[in-house]
Amino acid sequence: MSIFDAYDSEFTSLSQDISRNISDFKANMANSEKCSTINRHVDALLLQAGDLLKQMEVEVRSHNSATRKVLSEKVNQYKRVLSSLRTDFGKAKEEAERNNLFAGTKSGEDRQRLLNTNEKLSRQNDTILAAQRTVAETEDVAMDITNELGRNREKIESSREKVREFTGMTDTARRLINSMSRREVQQKMIMGFIAAVLVAAICIVIWFTSIKK
Repeated sequence: MSIFDAYDSEFTSLSQDISRNISDFKANMANSEKCSTINRHVDALLLQAGDLLKQMEVEVRSHNSATRKVLSEKVNQYKRVLSSLRTDFGKAKEEAERNNLFAGTKSGEDRQRLLNTNEKLSRQNDTILAAQRTVAETEDVAMDITNELGRNREKIESSREKVREFTGMTDTARRLINSMSRREVQQKMIMGFIAAVLVAAICIVIWFTSIKK
């Protein structure tokens, strides 16, 4: 099993555990003490799942471009799952707070004031959830950019390798041309020497011939 597969299995188990605890939280809203315990446990599990997704993103970068694309899509899917769990748990906590507040109030004025406060908290929570979604989307964009940079880096490395190969071929051709040039010069020198010897020999023959006459 690869490192990513281990992370995958761990996240699946975590998400199931979070979902199960959220269901327990909803079923025990009347028990504030138990809800408080479950609340702390779910918060810890959500934090653990978020850290695990970050580790998965780091692991994805160690794979080749084809595998990286497949694994990135899976990580993005898990981000959406985690965001959905956070939203579901946030709504459950709002409902529990509303029930507990109304259970302890008697006057209509107090209830209205608490309702207004709860609505403000709800809007603030919606803002936080929207910010979390924006962060998740930003992380997705950042991951896509990182993947694109990785692909570009591979193309650049490939181009550099081709340039090095071409440079090696150019150096070989240059050495071959230089070698041919030296041979040509040597051949010209030899031909010149032979021509000089022949001219000298002809001159000697002519000189001996003129002496005999």
